Amino acid sequence: MGNAIASKLPPVTDKDLRTVLSYNLNESHIRSVYKLFTEIDVDSNGVWTVSEMYRVLKEPRLSVRAPVIDTIFFMGDSNSEGSMTFQDFLVTMCSFCALSKEEMLQFLFMIIDIDRNGTIEKEELLNFFSYVPAGSEEGRGEPVFPVNNKNALDKFRGGKWNCLQFDGLAQLCELFPYIAYPAYHTQDMYRKILLGKNFWERLDYERIKYQTVVRTKRVRMPFTKKKIEVKLPGRCTMQELLEYSRRNTAVQGGKRVTSQDAGEAESTLAKERDLQIQRSPILNMIRNPRCMYYIPQEGGKNIQKQQGHRSELDVGEQDIESDGEGDMDMLGDDTGGGVITGAPNNAEHMLQIVTAMQMKQNERVIMDESSDDEGAASDSDLALSDGSPHSH
Repeated sequence: MGNAIASKLPPVTDKDLRTVLSYNLNESHIRSVYKLFTEIDVDSNGVWTVSEMYRVLKEPRLSVRAPVIDTIFFMGDSNSEGSMTFQDFLVTMCSFCALSKEEMLQFLFMIIDIDRNGTIEKEELLNFFSYVPAGSEEGRGEPVFPVNNKNALDKFRGGKWNCLQFDGLAQLCELFPYIAYPAYHTQDMYRKILLGKNFWERLDYERIKYQTVVRTKRVRMPFTKKKIEVKLPGRCTMQELLEYSRRNTAVQGGKRVTSQDAGEAESTLAKERDLQIQRSPILNMIRNPRCMYYIPQEGGKNIQKQQGHRSELDVGEQDIESDGEGDMDMLGDDTGGGVITGAPNNAEHMLQIVTAMQMKQNERVIMDESSDDEGAASDSDLALSDGSPHSH
């Protein structure tokens, strides 16, 4: 488990300590985060459930910030058991607070892109705007977003669009800022509670200042006298994130694991770029192997190579094939009512949405094949009627 933190703090691995050190945390900051963790953990069981995520903000479940909060918790739940340990909390929450403005849009993109194909379909945005948090009894099943969010989709580009790339989502949010507001405001609220806004704004400034160079600094490993070197958090585009995920992960048993082909035939420059992508806060906050964009950092040596098939949730291809295990790629254990985004509240509904999308894709493939067959048959009939050697 790595070095155990001294005194009353639970153990945290060296790797996770290095991650938060790259965000400028030190030993006193980690103790401060743990103090908050224990204060909100009123039942003193050593873990947070999603209810603590709302309690620390004094936020009701029926809130426009609900899908954001639910997704953060889902991403940080490394055991997929509906609870977050202090180690998960430390890395996931600090990584979320460290996200830049552009990375916050990447996070929003992940929430909405439930089929993990690298584009946001209009249907996915409508599902997102119909979000009903699990357990929000006071809402009586009413969506948390106002109806003008859906109206914005008709106004954007005159309503003549079917899907958006990342840049398209950025344009949508620029024209209608209230769409991204819940995500940005949730980060502001957690930043105030977790070490204060000034702390995270200094990190923002440092990342902007050194965004074109890889800055290394020497710091003391918490709870030891050892000095180590850490690099400033990396950053990546949404396309790089999608490509990195596609190249390095596979689905096995409903969980995303390291691909057998990960790192094969990569140049030195490509490997260095991958290491920078690995250090980005947007990936560090993801610890749940059932998360659609989960990026395994270790292991994978014993994974059997999958031939000819992949999960229908893999990125980068438009054709969709099922390996029988990928259906559960994004599904969590929560089964409460609600429309599904990247933070599953209703696994059955999630499966229905993905299955429906797969059926539509299969229907299109069948129609295309039928059209090709009919065209081929017509050409054959024409050749026979024109005196082909095979005509009778």
